[in-house]
Amino acid sequence: MQAIRCVAVCTALGVAASVGAAQAQKPPVASNSPAAQSRTEILTYDNWTVTCRDGVDPKEKRVCSAELVIAQEANNQRRPVFVWILGLNKDGAPTNAWRFVTGLSIPPGLELKFADKSRKVPIATCDAAFCSATLPVDDAFAKEASALVQSEAVLQTADGRTVTFTINMKGFAQALAAIRR
Repeated sequence: MQAIRCVAVCTALGVAASVGAAQAQKPPVASNSPAAQSRTEILTYDNWTVTCRDGVDPKEKRVCSAELVIAQEANNQRRPVFVWILGLNKDGAPTNAWRFVTGLSIPPGLELKFADKSRKVPIATCDAAFCSATLPVDDAFAKEASALVQSEAVLQTADGRTVTFTINMKGFAQALAAIRR
């Protein structure tokens, strides 16, 4: 088995696009209006970064997501190779989303190893930039993931090699709680 050595990096990438899309559907508010001011809060829970943005309109619901980024260092640059995002779906239920490098074999999917348990997650999409997978956060998943200090994500490349990402899970429980508020 070939493992890629990766460095965990926390960053807040995914929220601005989803909030921006929601705000783009509304007419602009004058910049001197008190309602035109929105607030963004960024919290760090160990390896997880939680970004929450209040809507421009006070009636808009606060939108939060959590993210853990694993980046590979090459040529003095960090390139994200595995990103785990926690957010709420349209029904308000917590959901996992993963983005990772391309060049994978689709059928085996993503395998999450939680201590002595393993979960298979089908790869939903792949394009030239990245592949992605999603899975709802049910009570069992939340309990298992919150109890871990470390887990692994295993993917198979198109040429049959195995790529394993070691994930430091510290902060998962706090990040999940923060996006649910």
